[in-house]
Amino acid sequence: MASCSQVSSVSHQSTRRGGGRLGPCFVAVSLLFVASCDPITGTGPGTPPSPSQYLHVDAAAHSVVVTLIAGHPATDNQFNYDGYSNGALVLTVPVGWKVTVQCQNHGTVPNSCAVVSGGAATKPVDPGWSTPDPQRGLDPGQSASFEFTASQPGSYRIASLVGGNEASGMWADLQVPASGTPSIRASGS
Repeated sequence: MASCSQVSSVSHQSTRRGGGRLGPCFVAVSLLFVASCDPITGTGPGTPPSPSQYLHVDAAAHSVVVTLIAGHPATDNQFNYDGYSNGALVLTVPVGWKVTVQCQNHGTVPNSCAVVSGGAATKPVDPGWSTPDPQRGLDPGQSASFEFTASQPGSYRIASLVGGNEASGMWADLQVPASGTPSIRASGS
């Protein structure tokens, strides 16, 4: 049986209190544990990895390959791409560049990757700009790829169109400028 222990500063004698005092000690330890690691809300100990490792640029061919890992790292909020949620991952690809999106589901629920025009979108910008069946998604452990070439500048999102996922933070920001060089970064950096 666990108990809280207190040493009196006057007598230096140890006093053990069990029973009724076990509850407050248990609650305090439990709250500390929950505050330090919550895989549902994403307050776990994991630090998102550097986004640059997920982008490969071929400047001569004007093509990029971006890897989006849904639910990564596994100990953090699973509604993320590469460890970033709610648009914190920003992909920039100029007009005319070919983009290959490699979507991997490391989460515990179905996820998808689809280029959409905004937060209320329920379908990809173009039918080929998503993983297969984006509303159903990829099962945990599955992966799929798709390619697209944006012909118009604009702001888009890459989102999971599985019901409730995007609202839970499962989206990245996609910027398509008229010119420039491809990049990927965490917002604020």
